[in-house]
Amino acid sequence: MSTEINNSEKDRLLTFALESGIIDLDSVKAEMNKKRLKELIANHPYRIYQGNDGRWRTYIPDETNKYGRKLIVKSSEEALHKTLGEYYESLDEAKQNETITLRILYPRWLEYKKLHTNAETYIFRIESDWKKYYLDNKLIDIPLRKLNKLILDEFIHRLIQDNNMSKNQYFNATVIIRQALLYAVDLGIIESNPLELVKVDGKRLFRKVLKKSDETQVFSREELKNIVSCAWNDFETTKSKYPLAPLAVLFQMQTGTRIGEICAVRYSDIEKNGYIHIQRMLRRDTGEVVNHTKTDYGDRMVPLTDAAKKIIEAARSRQKELNVSSNDYIFSSTPTPIPEHAIAHLYTKYCKQTGCIHKSSHKARKTYISALIDANLNINSIRKIVGHSDERTTLGNYCFDRHSEAEKRQTIEKALLIS
Repeated sequence: MSTEINNSEKDRLLTFALESGIIDLDSVKAEMNKKRLKELIANHPYRIYQGNDGRWRTYIPDETNKYGRKLIVKSSEEALHKTLGEYYESLDEAKQNETITLRILYPRWLEYKKLHTNAETYIFRIESDWKKYYLDNKLIDIPLRKLNKLILDEFIHRLIQDNNMSKNQYFNATVIIRQALLYAVDLGIIESNPLELVKVDGKRLFRKVLKKSDETQVFSREELKNIVSCAWNDFETTKSKYPLAPLAVLFQMQTGTRIGEICAVRYSDIEKNGYIHIQRMLRRDTGEVVNHTKTDYGDRMVPLTDAAKKIIEAARSRQKELNVSSNDYIFSSTPTPIPEHAIAHLYTKYCKQTGCIHKSSHKARKTYISALIDANLNINSIRKIVGHSDERTTLGNYCFDRHSEAEKRQTIEKALLIS
Protein backbone atom coordinates (compact mmCIF):
# COMPACT_ATOMS: atom_id res chain seq x y z
CA MET A 1 0.00 0.00 0.00
CA SER A 2 1.43 3.41 -1.03
CA THR A 3 2.25 5.84 1.80
CA GLU A 4 2.91 8.83 -0.48
CA ILE A 5 0.87 11.92 0.38
CA ASN A 6 0.13 14.58 -2.18
CA ASN A 7 0.23 18.31 -1.39
CA SER A 8 -3.54 18.58 -1.06
CA GLU A 9 -3.59 15.76 1.49
CA LYS A 10 -0.68 17.36 3.37
CA ASP A 11 -2.59 20.63 3.61
CA ARG A 12 -5.69 18.81 4.86
CA LEU A 13 -3.73 16.88 7.49
CA LEU A 14 -1.91 20.04 8.63
CA THR A 15 -5.20 21.92 8.96
CA PHE A 16 -6.68 19.05 10.97
CA ALA A 17 -3.61 18.91 13.23
CA LEU A 18 -3.76 22.66 13.90
CA GLU A 19 -7.51 22.72 14.54
CA SER A 20 -7.28 19.66 16.80
CA GLY A 21 -4.46 21.10 18.86
CA ILE A 22 -2.10 18.28 17.88
CA ILE A 23 0.38 20.86 16.63
CA ASP A 24 1.21 23.87 18.80
CA LEU A 25 2.34 26.73 16.56
CA ASP A 26 4.21 28.44 19.39
CA SER A 27 6.21 25.28 20.00
CA VAL A 28 6.92 24.90 16.28
CA LYS A 29 8.08 28.51 16.09
CA ALA A 30 10.32 28.05 19.14
CA GLU A 31 11.94 24.96 17.60
CA MET A 32 12.49 26.80 14.32
CA ASN A 33 14.15 29.67 16.18
CA LYS A 34 16.40 27.22 18.03
CA LYS A 35 17.43 25.59 14.76
CA ARG A 36 18.03 28.99 13.16
CA LEU A 37 20.18 30.12 16.10
CA LYS A 38 22.17 26.87 16.01
CA GLU A 39 22.94 27.44 12.32
CA LEU A 40 23.99 31.03 12.98
CA ILE A 41 26.31 29.99 15.82
CA ALA A 42 27.83 27.24 13.64
CA ASN A 43 28.60 29.78 10.90
CA HIS A 44 29.78 32.55 13.26
CA PRO A 45 33.25 33.55 12.01
CA TYR A 46 34.77 34.24 15.44
CA ARG A 47 35.69 31.84 18.21
CA ILE A 48 33.27 31.53 21.11
CA TYR A 49 35.10 30.81 24.35
CA GLN A 50 34.87 30.98 28.14
CA GLY A 51 37.44 33.18 29.88
CA ASN A 52 39.24 32.58 33.16
CA ASP A 53 36.62 34.71 34.89
CA GLY A 54 33.90 32.25 33.80
CA ARG A 55 32.29 34.68 31.40
CA TRP A 56 31.74 33.91 27.71
CA ARG A 57 33.27 35.93 24.88
CA THR A 58 33.29 36.38 21.13
CA TYR A 59 33.58 39.14 18.52
CA ILE A 60 31.23 40.69 15.99
CA PRO A 61 32.25 42.86 13.01
CA ASP A 62 32.47 46.60 13.72
CA GLU A 63 33.70 48.95 11.00
CA THR A 64 34.02 51.82 13.49
CA ASN A 65 36.65 49.92 15.48
CA LYS A 66 40.27 50.14 14.29
CA TYR A 67 40.53 46.35 14.47
CA GLY A 68 37.29 45.91 12.54
CA ARG A 69 35.64 43.95 15.32
CA LYS A 70 33.93 44.41 18.69
CA LEU A 71 34.25 42.22 21.79
CA ILE A 72 31.03 40.80 23.28
CA VAL A 73 31.13 39.50 26.87
CA LYS A 74 28.23 37.74 28.61
CA SER A 75 27.81 35.91 31.92
CA SER A 76 26.64 32.67 30.28
CA GLU A 77 26.93 30.85 26.97
CA GLU A 78 23.15 31.01 26.56
CA ALA A 79 23.14 34.81 27.00
CA LEU A 80 25.97 35.14 24.47
CA HIS A 81 24.11 33.00 21.94
CA LYS A 82 20.99 35.14 22.45
CA THR A 83 22.96 38.34 21.81
CA LEU A 84 24.44 36.86 18.63
CA GLY A 85 20.95 35.85 17.47
CA GLU A 86 19.69 39.40 17.96
CA TYR A 87 22.73 40.77 16.11
CA TYR A 88 22.19 38.55 13.06
CA GLU A 89 18.46 39.24 13.14
CA SER A 90 19.17 42.97 12.96
CA LEU A 91 21.48 42.33 9.99
CA ASP A 92 18.67 40.45 8.22
CA GLU A 93 16.26 43.30 8.87
CA ALA A 94 18.77 45.86 7.59
CA LYS A 95 19.30 43.78 4.47
CA GLN A 96 15.54 43.60 3.87
CA ASN A 97 15.24 47.37 4.35
CA GLU A 98 17.74 47.90 1.54
CA THR A 99 15.31 46.35 -0.96
CA ILE A 100 12.03 47.91 0.21
CA THR A 101 10.39 50.02 -2.50
CA LEU A 102 7.32 52.23 -2.55
CA ARG A 103 5.44 49.41 -4.31
CA ILE A 104 6.21 47.11 -1.36
CA LEU A 105 5.57 49.74 1.33
CA TYR A 106 2.37 51.23 -0.12
CA PRO A 107 -0.13 48.50 1.02
CA ARG A 108 1.31 48.57 4.55
CA TRP A 109 1.23 52.39 4.66
CA LEU A 110 -2.36 52.43 3.36
CA GLU A 111 -3.53 50.13 6.16
CA TYR A 112 -1.76 52.41 8.64
CA LYS A 113 -3.45 55.42 7.02
CA LYS A 114 -6.89 53.82 7.36
CA LEU A 115 -6.40 53.70 11.13
CA HIS A 116 -6.19 57.50 11.21
CA THR A 117 -9.26 58.53 9.22
CA ASN A 118 -12.97 57.78 9.07
CA ALA A 119 -13.35 59.38 5.64
CA GLU A 120 -13.97 56.55 3.16
CA THR A 121 -13.85 58.95 0.22
CA TYR A 122 -10.36 60.04 1.28
CA ILE A 123 -9.05 56.46 1.14
CA PHE A 124 -10.89 55.91 -2.15
CA ARG A 125 -9.17 58.99 -3.60
CA ILE A 126 -5.76 57.76 -2.42
CA GLU A 127 -6.29 54.39 -4.10
CA SER A 128 -7.43 56.15 -7.27
CA ASP A 129 -4.36 58.43 -7.24
CA TRP A 130 -2.08 55.42 -6.72
CA LYS A 131 -3.40 53.81 -9.89
CA LYS A 132 -3.36 57.07 -11.87
CA TYR A 133 -0.04 58.63 -10.88
CA TYR A 134 2.17 55.91 -9.38
CA LEU A 135 1.38 52.39 -10.54
CA ASP A 136 3.06 52.68 -13.95
CA ASN A 137 5.92 54.92 -12.80
CA LYS A 138 9.41 53.42 -12.43
CA LEU A 139 9.88 55.40 -9.20
CA ILE A 140 7.88 52.89 -7.16
CA ASP A 141 10.38 50.11 -7.91
CA ILE A 142 13.46 52.04 -6.79
CA PRO A 143 14.58 51.02 -3.27
CA LEU A 144 13.61 53.77 -0.84
CA ARG A 145 17.20 54.01 0.37
CA LYS A 146 18.29 54.95 -3.14
CA LEU A 147 15.75 57.73 -3.57
CA ASN A 148 17.47 61.11 -3.49
CA LYS A 149 16.65 64.75 -4.11
CA LEU A 150 17.37 64.57 -7.85
CA ILE A 151 15.17 61.50 -8.48
CA LEU A 152 12.29 62.90 -6.45
CA ASP A 153 12.65 66.39 -7.92
CA GLU A 154 12.28 64.99 -11.43
CA PHE A 155 9.30 62.85 -10.40
CA ILE A 156 7.50 65.76 -8.71
CA HIS A 157 8.01 68.27 -11.52
CA ARG A 158 7.07 65.78 -14.24
CA LEU A 159 3.95 64.94 -12.24
CA ILE A 160 2.92 68.60 -12.16
CA GLN A 161 3.69 69.36 -15.79
CA ASP A 162 2.43 66.14 -17.38
CA ASN A 163 -0.92 66.48 -15.58
CA ASN A 164 -1.19 70.29 -15.69
CA MET A 165 -1.91 70.24 -11.96
CA SER A 166 -3.52 72.86 -9.78
CA LYS A 167 -2.21 73.39 -6.26
CA ASN A 168 -4.93 71.21 -4.72
CA GLN A 169 -4.43 68.42 -7.27
CA TYR A 170 -0.70 68.43 -6.53
CA PHE A 171 -1.14 68.15 -2.76
CA ASN A 172 -3.74 65.41 -3.16
CA ALA A 173 -1.60 63.42 -5.60
CA THR A 174 1.57 63.67 -3.49
CA VAL A 175 -0.03 62.57 -0.22
CA ILE A 176 1.19 59.05 -0.99
CA ILE A 177 4.87 59.83 -1.59
CA ARG A 178 5.05 62.47 1.16
CA GLN A 179 3.44 60.44 3.92
CA ALA A 180 4.81 57.06 2.86
CA LEU A 181 8.38 58.38 3.11
CA LEU A 182 7.66 59.82 6.57
CA TYR A 183 6.23 56.42 7.51
CA ALA A 184 9.44 54.78 6.23
CA VAL A 185 11.44 57.08 8.52
CA ASP A 186 9.32 56.03 11.49
CA LEU A 187 9.88 52.36 10.60
CA GLY A 188 13.64 52.91 10.42
CA ILE A 189 13.79 51.95 6.74
CA ILE A 190 15.36 55.32 5.85
CA GLU A 191 17.04 57.84 8.13
CA SER A 192 15.42 60.98 6.71
CA ASN A 193 12.85 62.04 4.12
CA PRO A 194 14.65 63.20 0.94
CA LEU A 195 11.42 64.73 -0.40
CA GLU A 196 11.83 67.54 2.13
CA LEU A 197 14.76 68.79 0.02
CA VAL A 198 12.59 69.22 -3.08
CA LYS A 199 11.21 72.72 -3.61
CA VAL A 200 8.27 73.56 -5.90
CA ASP A 201 7.65 77.06 -7.27
CA GLY A 202 3.87 76.93 -7.08
CA LYS A 203 3.30 80.43 -8.43
CA ARG A 204 4.96 79.51 -11.71
CA LEU A 205 4.01 75.86 -12.06
CA PHE A 206 0.52 75.29 -10.68
CA ARG A 207 -2.45 75.75 -12.98
CA LYS A 208 -4.64 78.62 -11.87
CA VAL A 209 -8.16 77.50 -11.02
CA LEU A 210 -11.20 79.71 -11.33
CA LYS A 211 -14.16 79.02 -9.07
CA LYS A 212 -16.84 77.05 -10.90
CA SER A 213 -19.81 78.96 -12.23
CA ASP A 214 -22.82 79.31 -9.93
CA GLU A 215 -25.31 77.71 -12.34
CA THR A 216 -23.33 74.44 -12.38
CA GLN A 217 -22.97 74.20 -8.59
CA VAL A 218 -26.37 75.04 -7.11
CA PHE A 219 -30.03 74.77 -8.02
CA SER A 220 -31.69 78.08 -8.79
CA ARG A 221 -34.98 78.85 -7.07
CA GLU A 222 -36.92 77.88 -10.22
CA GLU A 223 -34.94 74.65 -10.67
CA LEU A 224 -35.44 73.75 -7.02
CA LYS A 225 -39.17 74.33 -7.30
CA ASN A 226 -39.37 72.04 -10.35
CA ILE A 227 -37.24 69.31 -8.74
CA VAL A 228 -39.38 69.34 -5.58
CA SER A 229 -42.55 69.02 -7.65
CA CYS A 230 -41.02 66.16 -9.60
CA ALA A 231 -39.96 64.31 -6.43
CA TRP A 232 -43.37 64.56 -4.75
CA ASN A 233 -45.07 63.34 -7.89
CA ASP A 234 -42.61 60.47 -8.16
CA PHE A 235 -43.24 59.50 -4.54
CA GLU A 236 -47.00 59.33 -5.15
CA THR A 237 -46.71 57.20 -8.31
CA THR A 238 -43.48 55.22 -8.07
CA LYS A 239 -43.37 51.42 -8.09
CA SER A 240 -39.63 51.42 -7.58
CA LYS A 241 -37.73 48.94 -5.43
CA TYR A 242 -36.94 51.97 -3.25
CA PRO A 243 -40.32 53.71 -2.81
CA LEU A 244 -39.03 56.23 -0.24
CA ALA A 245 -36.05 57.42 -2.30
CA PRO A 246 -37.91 60.52 -3.62
CA LEU A 247 -38.50 61.59 -0.02
CA ALA A 248 -34.77 61.21 0.69
CA VAL A 249 -34.07 63.69 -2.13
CA LEU A 250 -36.59 66.13 -0.66
CA PHE A 251 -35.17 65.66 2.84
CA GLN A 252 -31.64 66.44 1.68
CA MET A 253 -32.81 69.72 0.18
CA GLN A 254 -34.37 70.66 3.54
CA THR A 255 -31.41 69.61 5.74
CA GLY A 256 -28.23 69.77 3.66
CA THR A 257 -27.16 66.38 4.99
CA ARG A 258 -24.75 64.23 3.04
CA ILE A 259 -26.22 61.38 1.04
CA GLY A 260 -24.54 58.69 3.18
CA GLU A 261 -25.96 60.32 6.31
CA ILE A 262 -29.48 60.34 4.86
CA CYS A 263 -29.24 56.60 4.14
CA ALA A 264 -28.42 55.89 7.79
CA VAL A 265 -30.74 58.37 9.54
CA ARG A 266 -33.29 56.83 11.94
CA TYR A 267 -36.53 57.92 13.59
CA SER A 268 -34.76 57.61 16.94
CA ASP A 269 -32.43 60.42 15.84
CA ILE A 270 -35.31 62.91 15.94
CA GLU A 271 -35.05 65.14 19.00
CA LYS A 272 -38.06 66.61 20.82
CA ASN A 273 -36.74 70.15 20.37
CA GLY A 274 -37.21 70.04 16.59
CA TYR A 275 -33.73 68.87 15.62
CA ILE A 276 -32.43 65.67 14.11
CA HIS A 277 -29.21 64.15 15.42
CA ILE A 278 -26.83 63.33 12.54
CA GLN A 279 -24.43 60.81 14.03
CA ARG A 280 -23.81 57.98 11.56
CA MET A 281 -23.47 57.25 7.87
CA LEU A 282 -23.58 54.45 5.34
CA ARG A 283 -20.14 53.61 3.95
CA ARG A 284 -20.15 53.48 0.16
CA ASP A 285 -17.26 51.03 -0.12
CA THR A 286 -18.44 48.39 2.37
CA GLY A 287 -22.18 49.07 2.64
CA GLU A 288 -21.96 49.11 6.43
CA VAL A 289 -23.41 51.72 8.76
CA VAL A 290 -20.74 53.34 10.96
CA ASN A 291 -21.36 55.44 14.06
CA HIS A 292 -19.63 58.57 12.84
CA THR A 293 -19.96 61.11 10.07
CA LYS A 294 -17.60 61.89 7.20
CA THR A 295 -15.36 64.52 8.78
CA ASP A 296 -13.58 64.97 12.09
CA TYR A 297 -16.16 67.60 13.11
CA GLY A 298 -18.24 64.77 14.54
CA ASP A 299 -21.98 64.41 14.97
CA ARG A 300 -24.26 67.44 14.87
CA MET A 301 -27.81 68.70 15.34
CA VAL A 302 -29.70 69.84 12.24
CA PRO A 303 -32.91 71.88 12.62
CA LEU A 304 -35.99 70.31 11.07
CA THR A 305 -38.11 72.70 9.00
CA ASP A 306 -41.85 72.23 8.76
CA ALA A 307 -41.28 70.80 5.27
CA ALA A 308 -38.69 68.32 6.65
CA LYS A 309 -41.17 67.17 9.33
CA LYS A 310 -43.80 66.67 6.64
CA ILE A 311 -41.36 64.50 4.65
CA ILE A 312 -40.63 62.34 7.71
CA GLU A 313 -44.33 61.81 8.38
CA ALA A 314 -44.87 60.90 4.72
CA ALA A 315 -42.15 58.25 5.05
CA ARG A 316 -43.69 56.87 8.24
CA SER A 317 -47.15 56.68 6.65
CA ARG A 318 -45.89 54.94 3.53
CA GLN A 319 -43.99 52.34 5.58
CA LYS A 320 -47.20 51.57 7.50
CA GLU A 321 -49.15 51.42 4.25
CA LEU A 322 -46.64 48.95 2.79
CA ASN A 323 -46.52 47.06 6.10
CA VAL A 324 -42.73 46.91 6.08
CA SER A 325 -40.10 46.84 8.82
CA SER A 326 -37.35 49.38 8.21
CA ASN A 327 -35.36 48.73 11.37
CA ASP A 328 -36.03 52.39 12.32
CA TYR A 329 -34.41 53.75 9.11
CA ILE A 330 -36.52 56.67 7.92
CA PHE A 331 -36.10 56.22 4.16
CA SER A 332 -35.91 52.44 3.87
CA SER A 333 -38.60 49.88 3.12
CA THR A 334 -36.42 46.99 4.32
CA PRO A 335 -34.47 46.28 7.55
CA THR A 336 -31.32 47.54 5.83
CA PRO A 337 -30.57 51.17 4.91
CA ILE A 338 -31.45 52.49 1.48
CA PRO A 339 -28.32 52.44 -0.75
CA GLU A 340 -26.76 55.69 -1.97
CA HIS A 341 -27.27 54.88 -5.65
CA ALA A 342 -31.05 54.72 -5.18
CA ILE A 343 -31.02 58.39 -4.18
CA ALA A 344 -28.23 59.58 -6.49
CA HIS A 345 -30.01 58.12 -9.52
CA LEU A 346 -33.05 60.31 -8.88
CA TYR A 347 -31.05 63.53 -9.22
CA THR A 348 -30.11 62.47 -12.76
CA LYS A 349 -33.71 61.52 -13.45
CA TYR A 350 -35.25 64.74 -12.12
CA CYS A 351 -32.70 67.03 -13.76
CA LYS A 352 -33.44 65.38 -17.09
CA GLN A 353 -37.20 65.61 -16.60
CA THR A 354 -37.06 69.31 -15.72
CA GLY A 355 -34.47 70.28 -18.33
CA CYS A 356 -32.00 71.32 -15.65
CA ILE A 357 -28.20 71.02 -15.98
CA HIS A 358 -27.28 67.76 -14.27
CA LYS A 359 -26.50 68.37 -10.62
CA SER A 360 -25.62 65.70 -8.07
CA SER A 361 -26.76 65.24 -4.49
CA HIS A 362 -23.69 67.15 -3.36
CA LYS A 363 -24.97 70.17 -5.33
CA ALA A 364 -28.18 69.95 -3.28
CA ARG A 365 -26.00 70.28 -0.17
CA LYS A 366 -24.28 73.31 -1.71
CA THR A 367 -27.72 74.78 -2.53
CA TYR A 368 -28.83 74.35 1.09
CA ILE A 369 -25.72 76.08 2.43
CA SER A 370 -25.91 78.90 -0.13
CA ALA A 371 -29.56 79.44 0.77
CA LEU A 372 -28.69 79.84 4.45
CA ILE A 373 -25.93 82.30 3.55
CA ASP A 374 -28.38 84.24 1.37
CA ALA A 375 -30.72 84.40 4.37
CA ASN A 376 -27.93 86.01 6.45
CA LEU A 377 -27.73 83.19 9.00
CA ASN A 378 -24.51 83.54 10.98
CA ILE A 379 -21.71 81.68 9.20
CA ASN A 380 -20.63 79.90 12.40
CA SER A 381 -24.16 78.55 12.85
CA ILE A 382 -24.19 77.34 9.24
CA ARG A 383 -20.78 75.70 9.72
CA LYS A 384 -22.02 73.74 12.75
CA ILE A 385 -25.29 72.70 11.10
CA VAL A 386 -23.54 71.23 8.04
CA GLY A 387 -20.59 69.72 9.95
CA HIS A 388 -17.62 71.79 8.80
CA SER A 389 -14.64 72.26 11.10
CA ASP A 390 -13.73 75.63 9.58
CA GLU A 391 -15.96 78.36 8.19
CA ARG A 392 -13.42 78.88 5.40
CA THR A 393 -14.55 75.55 4.00
CA THR A 394 -18.16 76.70 4.14
CA LEU A 395 -17.52 80.03 2.42
CA GLY A 396 -14.81 78.88 0.02
CA ASN A 397 -16.41 75.71 -1.31
CA TYR A 398 -20.14 75.98 -0.66
CA CYS A 399 -21.05 79.61 -1.22
CA PHE A 400 -22.68 80.21 -4.64
CA ASP A 401 -25.19 82.70 -6.03
CA ARG A 402 -28.64 81.15 -6.55
CA HIS A 403 -30.18 84.24 -8.16
CA SER A 404 -31.00 84.53 -11.84
CA GLU A 405 -29.31 87.18 -13.98
CA ALA A 406 -32.50 89.26 -13.91
CA GLU A 407 -32.59 89.08 -10.10
CA LYS A 408 -28.93 90.07 -9.86
CA ARG A 409 -29.45 93.09 -12.10
CA GLN A 410 -32.49 94.14 -10.08
CA THR A 411 -30.51 93.89 -6.84
CA ILE A 412 -27.66 95.94 -8.32
CA GLU A 413 -30.05 98.61 -9.58
CA LYS A 414 -31.67 98.81 -6.15
CA ALA A 415 -28.34 98.95 -4.35
CA LEU A 416 -27.01 101.76 -6.53
CA LEU A 417 -30.19 103.77 -6.82
CA ILE A 418 -29.73 107.41 -5.85
CA SER A 419 -33.03 108.97 -4.81
